[in-house]
Amino acid sequence: MKLVKKWKSILMVGVFVIVLSVAYVAGSMAAMGSSKAHAEDSAKEKLEERSEKDIVALSKSFLENSRKFARQLLAENGECPLLDEYAEEHWGNSSLENIMNDVNAGDGAKDAILEVCDQNQIDVKTAKIKDLTEEQIVWIDQEVFRRSDHPYGVD
Repeated sequence: MKLVKKWKSILMVGVFVIVLSVAYVAGSMAAMGSSKAHAEDSAKEKLEERSEKDIVALSKSFLENSRKFARQLLAENGECPLLDEYAEEHWGNSSLENIMNDVNAGDGAKDAILEVCDQNQIDVKTAKIKDLTEEQIVWIDQEVFRRSDHPYGVD
Protein backbone atom coordinates (compact mmCIF):
# COMPACT_ATOMS: atom_id res chain seq x y z
CA MET A 1 0.00 0.00 0.00
CA LYS A 2 2.80 2.38 0.89
CA LEU A 3 4.55 1.40 -2.28
CA VAL A 4 1.45 2.19 -4.35
CA LYS A 5 1.11 5.62 -2.68
CA LYS A 6 4.79 6.31 -3.30
CA TRP A 7 4.52 5.41 -7.01
CA LYS A 8 1.28 7.38 -7.30
CA SER A 9 3.02 10.44 -5.82
CA ILE A 10 6.00 10.02 -8.14
CA LEU A 11 3.67 9.65 -11.12
CA MET A 12 1.69 12.78 -10.10
CA VAL A 13 4.90 14.82 -9.75
CA GLY A 14 6.12 13.55 -13.12
CA VAL A 15 2.84 14.47 -14.81
CA PHE A 16 2.92 17.88 -13.11
CA VAL A 17 6.51 18.52 -14.35
CA ILE A 18 5.55 17.49 -17.88
CA VAL A 19 2.47 19.75 -17.88
CA LEU A 20 4.54 22.70 -16.62
CA SER A 21 7.24 22.02 -19.23
CA VAL A 22 4.70 21.92 -22.04
CA ALA A 23 3.11 25.15 -20.78
CA TYR A 24 6.56 26.81 -20.60
CA VAL A 25 7.49 25.74 -24.14
CA ALA A 26 4.12 26.88 -25.51
CA GLY A 27 4.45 30.23 -23.74
CA SER A 28 8.01 30.67 -24.98
CA MET A 29 6.97 29.95 -28.55
CA ALA A 30 4.13 32.45 -28.33
CA ALA A 31 6.45 35.09 -26.87
CA MET A 32 9.03 34.44 -29.61
CA GLY A 33 6.41 34.87 -32.28
CA SER A 34 5.28 38.12 -30.71
CA SER A 35 8.87 39.36 -30.36
CA LYS A 36 9.65 38.46 -33.97
CA ALA A 37 6.55 40.27 -35.21
CA HIS A 38 7.45 43.32 -33.12
CA ALA A 39 11.05 43.31 -34.41
CA GLU A 40 9.86 43.03 -38.01
CA ASP A 41 7.40 45.90 -37.55
CA SER A 42 10.05 48.03 -35.87
CA ALA A 43 12.59 47.36 -38.62
CA LYS A 44 10.01 48.11 -41.30
CA GLU A 45 9.17 51.44 -39.65
CA LYS A 46 12.85 52.39 -39.45
CA LEU A 47 13.35 51.52 -43.11
CA GLU A 48 10.32 53.52 -44.15
CA GLU A 49 11.54 56.54 -42.13
CA ARG A 50 14.92 56.58 -43.89
CA SER A 51 15.26 58.87 -46.84
CA GLU A 52 16.69 57.71 -50.12
CA LYS A 53 19.80 59.74 -49.32
CA ASP A 54 20.28 57.83 -46.05
CA ILE A 55 20.00 54.56 -47.93
CA VAL A 56 22.50 55.69 -50.58
CA ALA A 57 24.91 57.08 -47.94
CA LEU A 58 24.92 53.72 -46.15
CA SER A 59 25.19 51.61 -49.29
CA LYS A 60 28.23 49.42 -49.83
CA SER A 61 29.25 51.21 -53.04
CA PHE A 62 28.97 54.66 -51.44
CA LEU A 63 31.05 53.59 -48.45
CA GLU A 64 33.70 51.94 -50.65
CA ASN A 65 33.98 55.05 -52.82
CA SER A 66 34.04 57.28 -49.77
CA ARG A 67 36.85 55.24 -48.19
CA LYS A 68 38.89 55.46 -51.40
CA PHE A 69 38.20 59.19 -51.51
CA ALA A 70 39.29 59.58 -47.86
CA ARG A 71 42.53 57.68 -48.49
CA GLN A 72 43.20 59.84 -51.54
CA LEU A 73 42.55 63.02 -49.54
CA LEU A 74 44.91 61.90 -46.81
CA ALA A 75 47.63 61.02 -49.33
CA GLU A 76 47.32 63.95 -51.72
CA ASN A 77 45.79 66.77 -49.70
CA GLY A 78 46.90 66.00 -46.16
CA GLU A 79 48.43 69.44 -45.66
CA CYS A 80 45.26 71.34 -46.60
CA PRO A 81 43.32 73.04 -43.80
CA LEU A 82 39.90 71.79 -42.83
CA LEU A 83 37.96 75.01 -43.39
CA ASP A 84 38.15 77.42 -46.29
CA GLU A 85 38.53 80.42 -43.99
CA TYR A 86 41.95 79.10 -42.90
CA ALA A 87 43.16 78.40 -46.45
CA GLU A 88 45.58 80.66 -48.30
CA GLU A 89 43.60 80.26 -51.52
CA HIS A 90 39.83 79.92 -51.71
CA TRP A 91 39.08 77.55 -54.58
CA GLY A 92 39.36 73.93 -55.65
CA ASN A 93 41.47 71.78 -53.34
CA SER A 94 42.30 74.59 -50.94
CA SER A 95 40.48 73.01 -47.97
CA LEU A 96 38.49 69.96 -46.95
CA GLU A 97 35.41 72.17 -46.84
CA ASN A 98 35.82 73.16 -50.52
CA ILE A 99 36.59 69.63 -51.63
CA MET A 100 33.60 68.11 -49.82
CA ASN A 101 31.21 70.80 -51.03
CA ASP A 102 32.41 70.35 -54.63
CA VAL A 103 32.21 66.55 -54.57
CA ASN A 104 28.77 66.48 -52.98
CA ALA A 105 27.26 69.47 -54.81
CA GLY A 106 26.39 71.20 -51.58
CA ASP A 107 27.45 73.66 -48.96
CA GLY A 108 27.10 71.75 -45.68
CA ALA A 109 30.72 70.67 -45.28
CA LYS A 110 31.61 73.31 -42.70
CA ASP A 111 28.94 72.15 -40.26
CA ALA A 112 29.93 68.48 -40.63
CA ILE A 113 33.63 69.29 -40.18
CA LEU A 114 32.92 71.41 -37.10
CA GLU A 115 30.84 68.59 -35.64
CA VAL A 116 33.68 66.07 -36.07
CA CYS A 117 36.20 68.50 -34.61
CA ASP A 118 33.97 69.25 -31.60
CA GLN A 119 33.39 65.55 -30.92
CA ASN A 120 37.09 64.71 -31.14
CA GLN A 121 38.68 67.80 -29.55
CA ILE A 122 40.40 68.81 -32.80
CA ASP A 123 41.41 72.46 -33.17
CA VAL A 124 39.71 73.35 -36.44
CA LYS A 125 41.83 76.50 -36.82
CA THR A 126 45.15 74.65 -37.02
CA ALA A 127 44.16 71.14 -38.05
CA LYS A 128 44.91 69.74 -41.47
CA ILE A 129 43.20 66.95 -43.38
CA LYS A 130 45.97 64.58 -42.23
CA ASP A 131 44.82 65.13 -38.62
CA LEU A 132 41.55 63.31 -39.35
CA THR A 133 41.07 59.58 -39.61
CA GLU A 134 39.70 57.83 -42.66
CA GLU A 135 36.52 57.07 -40.70
CA GLN A 136 36.04 60.73 -39.76
CA ILE A 137 36.42 61.79 -43.39
CA VAL A 138 33.93 59.11 -44.49
CA TRP A 139 31.45 60.35 -41.87
CA ILE A 140 31.89 63.95 -43.06
CA ASP A 141 31.38 62.79 -46.65
CA GLN A 142 28.15 61.01 -45.70
CA GLU A 143 26.82 64.00 -43.80
CA VAL A 144 27.64 66.48 -46.55
CA PHE A 145 25.98 64.17 -49.09
CA ARG A 146 22.83 63.91 -46.95
CA ARG A 147 22.63 67.70 -46.57
CA SER A 148 23.42 68.46 -50.22
CA ASP A 149 21.44 68.97 -53.38
CA HIS A 150 23.28 66.03 -54.90
CA PRO A 151 21.00 64.37 -57.44
CA TYR A 152 21.26 60.83 -56.04
CA GLY A 153 18.49 59.96 -53.67
CA VAL A 154 16.66 63.28 -53.91
CA ASP A 155 13.01 62.76 -52.92
